[in-house]
Amino acid sequence: MKKLIVISFLFLLSTAAINKNSNEVNNIKTECTFKPKNEGIEYYRKEIKRAFSLLKKKKKVIDLELFKTERAPILSIAFPEILRYDSYSDYLETSSNKILYVNKGKEASDFSTGYFQMKPSFVEELENYVAVAESLKAYEWIIITNKNIKEARKERISRLGNFQWQLRYLKVFWFAAEHKYQNIDFKNQHDKIRFYATAYNYGFTKPESEITKYQFIKKFSSGANTDAPKLAFADFSIDFIQTYSLFFNQ
Repeated sequence: MKKLIVISFLFLLSTAAINKNSNEVNNIKTECTFKPKNEGIEYYRKEIKRAFSLLKKKKKVIDLELFKTERAPILSIAFPEILRYDSYSDYLETSSNKILYVNKGKEASDFSTGYFQMKPSFVEELENYVAVAESLKAYEWIIITNKNIKEARKERISRLGNFQWQLRYLKVFWFAAEHKYQNIDFKNQHDKIRFYATAYNYGFTKPESEITKYQFIKKFSSGANTDAPKLAFADFSIDFIQTYSLFFNQ
């Protein structure tokens, strides 16, 4: 009888321990998988999904131009611009600014175009940076050579009107940023993406201290609605990494 009581007591103890451990594991899982919603980001979820849908249609080109490990980080830094992209407005604005840029340069017309809303001045700055950075010689193919100024501008405009070329410029920008900001000790990949995305939007030729300050300034909105919450540009880049990385890493 005593043996039976002891065995029953030990059984109850072991059951309690198992239940406790099970609860702890469940709690850990909850802590790991639970991601609190960013209400500001969620306000734009419909537009974010539309932007992702546009990018999803270009997956074949993306897979062709970018290695698997590059895709999500590189796309993330310019993803917020796709929220602003409108094909009809883009066509009208580009059509009315092409001639002005070709004839008089970026001082006369420096317009944003394409999915990644790139400007001629951005490409010119990228070309100039690659031209003088010894470790970026592999990317000198973006530099337009053997043409006069007007012909070079025409070629630049033609490239900017092509998604594949914008993707190439974006890739070169990533590696230019890797070179330019190599001395920054980023805490993690998200911090790096936040900084690179800000540099892309704010201007990578701007002082590093200004880019650092600008990272969390909430000025970005994708539409004309003045009541829409303002977010930092890079907030959308981080959401892209958290939400869509797996799709582009396939």
